[in-house]
Amino acid sequence: MKNENKENGQWQLLVLLLKEIADQKKITQNDIAELTGMQQSAISRLFLLKYKPTLETFMKVAQAIKVNFFFEDKENKSDLNLAFENAMAALGRRPDSLPQN
Repeated sequence: MKNENKENGQWQLLVLLLKEIADQKKITQNDIAELTGMQQSAISRLFLLKYKPTLETFMKVAQAIKVNFFFEDKENKSDLNLAFENAMAALGRRPDSLPQN
């Protein structure tokens, strides 16, 4: 059960990260809907964490807001790092409290 909660938090964090980046870039849900062929209401539900997206849906949204996922040094405070920290804060978690792999 604990592992299931961890997995839920991971997808939620990734979705909130996409939302935060879209907000920073001033890309609207309507823009994302147009670029992905999805309904705006589906984008809204996604960003409200109402459903867990498929990998395909997640990647469509990421491409629409021109996001590539990569690993970066934690000490480098880029815009992506700041967006990640904001998404973590929205979930009530601290980046430093994540388990290290």
